[in-house]
Amino acid sequence: MGIKICPRCQQRFIYDETCEDIIHPCGEKGEVSEVLKNEDVVVMETNWNDFTGSGTATSINTQGIPNDIWGTRGWLEGGKVSAKTSRGNDEDTHRTRKHEEFIILK
Repeated sequence: MGIKICPRCQQRFIYDETCEDIIHPCGEKGEVSEVLKNEDVVVMETNWNDFTGSGTATSINTQGIPNDIWGTRGWLEGGKVSAKTSRGNDEDTHRTRKHEEFIILK
């Protein structure tokens, strides 16, 4: 058995010495900030499915323009009213999922 530290969340994990790589679920145990536990993924399709589950997004044609000032002078001058995730991305163009770090052991 060996002990390593995740380079992202700085948590220790135990691995078998015969393993060459591991997928570490960041923030699964211990006190880790929400920013390190999750990651933002760009929504590319209206229906998505991955290891965190599945879901449906809004229309891709209007994705990224949900605010009321889009196309007006306020928008042209830099006014933005879209909500942001804890990592700074727009909530209407990104979805949040649990982060899993791929670590090469050997």
